Amino acid sequence: MILNLEKLMKYDLIEDLESKMQEEKEAKMLFDFLGIYQQIHSIDQFIRDYPSQPGSTDKIRRSEFVSSIGATLAIEGTKLTKEEIEISFQKADLHKDLERKEQETQNTKRAYDYIIDLVVKNRKDKFIYKEKYIKQIHKHLTDNIEYGLNAPGQYRDVNPIYGEPPRRSLCTTKRKVELAMSEFTDWLNKDGAGLLSSNSIARAVMAHYYLAEIHPFGDGNGRTARALEALVLFANGINTYCFWSLANFWSANRNEYIVYLGNIRSTCNPWDYIMWGLNGYLKEVQRIKGLVLKKAKQLMLMDYVRWLLSTKKHQKQEKKINERIEGILELLTDGGEMPLAKFLSYPQIKTLYHKRSEPTRYRDFEKMKNIKLIRFFEKDNTKYIGPNYQLLEYLEFRV
Repeated sequence: MILNLEKLMKYDLIEDLESKMQEEKEAKMLFDFLGIYQQIHSIDQFIRDYPSQPGSTDKIRRSEFVSSIGATLAIEGTKLTKEEIEISFQKADLHKDLERKEQETQNTKRAYDYIIDLVVKNRKDKFIYKEKYIKQIHKHLTDNIEYGLNAPGQYRDVNPIYGEPPRRSLCTTKRKVELAMSEFTDWLNKDGAGLLSSNSIARAVMAHYYLAEIHPFGDGNGRTARALEALVLFANGINTYCFWSLANFWSANRNEYIVYLGNIRSTCNPWDYIMWGLNGYLKEVQRIKGLVLKKAKQLMLMDYVRWLLSTKKHQKQEKKINERIEGILELLTDGGEMPLAKFLSYPQIKTLYHKRSEPTRYRDFEKMKNIKLIRFFEKDNTKYIGPNYQLLEYLEFRV
């Protein structure tokens, strides 16, 4: 069955899928869905339970926020590094003139900030989706940039060609767009009754699909659809540790992303798209968990270093390590593994050993190696240095 406007405006593709599963007794499909979702829930709970501290895990949040901005723009062909995105934020804060790609970056930040504020202000009550919220997200995303016939925050008067392969929206007029968007927000606010239709992640990726299919604006529809997906997730408490959509996953798998979206129009079956998105979300939370655990290991290793610094082998004897070693480990845990020559060239290292002899530095590094605080290894014929987190696995603390 090929999707038409009448079918689109029913917004019942998930419900049709659930009915089909019941008729064909496709229990395995539901078990697969539940299995992945339970993994996501478990990991997400772990991430949320881990305390966030200024100067430590807040860096993960910031990095993921910046990464999501870069990813959603990359899908549209605007590619920036994290450093370029941060620079554009700084320029905007100083009210400097922005290049087009910098303006797009700043616009995306404004849209995401708007979503966060919107949900936080309505945290005590059930979140009610409104067309004006979607329009405002689009306005933030496309303000101060010339996109042909696009009007920021306003529904289109034309029906442009979009997508791969090229196609036009089933909503051929502005009036049809208005009707479709009214029905769409009604669907967003309606509680699903089935396993899939009540699932927040499934609803988020379908909200993304439906908005992209309606294509209500002259431009910026993809970014608005991904931002709406993030809003649905955030409003349902799914991505509260780090605000993000699936933009990183969509961007990393752009070709498949386009194919999955296009296939729904020709089949009216969103199962493959939902499961692909669910697996993508699992990969995202697994990646975030890895970053959180890495930060935990960094903090634990530095706690051990400070314990060594405060402990004496025997009364009136020197400490096991010195303040220079503590400084070296702080640099290493922050910077991670790197070529030894590069690490030794750091100004901080040179400062630590200013007026110190070469043998002193050698003894410090040998001591760190012997008590397994650091490790050396070869890669591409280059000697590397890095913190030894494996030490934490076999430490025994004696009281």
